[in-house]
Amino acid sequence: MAKSVIRFLYVFFSAALILMVAACGSGSNGAGGNADAGKNTMPANDTSGNGGNAAKDTKIKVGMTIPDSTHPFFIFQINELKKLLEKENGELIVAGANSDVNKQINDIENFVESKVQVILVNAMEPKSVEAALKKAQQAGVKVIAYGNDDMPYADVTQTISHKQVGTLSGENAAKWIHEKLGGQAEVGLLVMTGNPSMAARSVALEEAIRKNAPNAKIVSKQEATTMSNAQQVAENMLTANPNMQVIATVSDTFGLGAYEAVKAAGRANDKFFINGTDGTPEALAKIKEGGAFRATLDMETAQMPQITLSHILKLAKNEPVDKVYNSKLNVIDANNIDNYLKK
Repeated sequence: MAKSVIRFLYVFFSAALILMVAACGSGSNGAGGNADAGKNTMPANDTSGNGGNAAKDTKIKVGMTIPDSTHPFFIFQINELKKLLEKENGELIVAGANSDVNKQINDIENFVESKVQVILVNAMEPKSVEAALKKAQQAGVKVIAYGNDDMPYADVTQTISHKQVGTLSGENAAKWIHEKLGGQAEVGLLVMTGNPSMAARSVALEEAIRKNAPNAKIVSKQEATTMSNAQQVAENMLTANPNMQVIATVSDTFGLGAYEAVKAAGRANDKFFINGTDGTPEALAKIKEGGAFRATLDMETAQMPQITLSHILKLAKNEPVDKVYNSKLNVIDANNIDNYLKK
């Protein structure tokens, strides 16, 4: 269903995660925050991020199922992971669920039939895919929860604290309100509450703004799903609230959609604030431009493909790996954007 899309990320790190991803992690879409549950898995003596010496004469086949294959976070992760797997004689097969949980279940079953060794899953509805993932494990397939941390049938969970994602996003918005708007502003929120992880981000976002900018007024809180939907929702928010100067969100997708709405409305002045959470290349570019899109979060977005590859190679070879990997989070804004744009 529509409001379940991007369960990640976002979630991860996103999702998003979402992840990640934990969420992303996305964690995306993603799942509820669990930042203290595990340890980072990158081995201290392996700076290459390739998880050791892979058996390059053995074909590694990996399936990846995500809610939305048009999401900027996933596009980046997929492209980079494909390149890394090719160097290891590997193949990445990607299936976008297109907001259809039944399709995601079928995609998981098809991956098992096609004899993949590892499945990466950013679940739209974690409970709904449990049976399919259990069967996958019973068939000898390893499972990486990519931004969801409420999935029992996962060999590795790559996640983030979604509560912390929302808190950092809200604190960043509150800081702008104090520094640029004298502590007072009309604020709009773009949230997602149909998924536990995104709901945790959404609640924390609102709480952080209310706590750290008590004189600001939240005049609109609306659900969003995709970038185009977020743009439409933001357009309606702006029309109903002509004095709105802040739109805080729980993902880059929502923030980028809001940016297009603000720009189209002629409201993208030097005081307007929009943020995201996923550290996607598109968000970084907008921050560098110096426009109304002011901030996002680094969820180890650039490092995540290497981290994921490490887990894939270890699982494919039945090597031990920590059950949980929690991504570190940092705010990216005009003050440090150049650090993230360096090649």
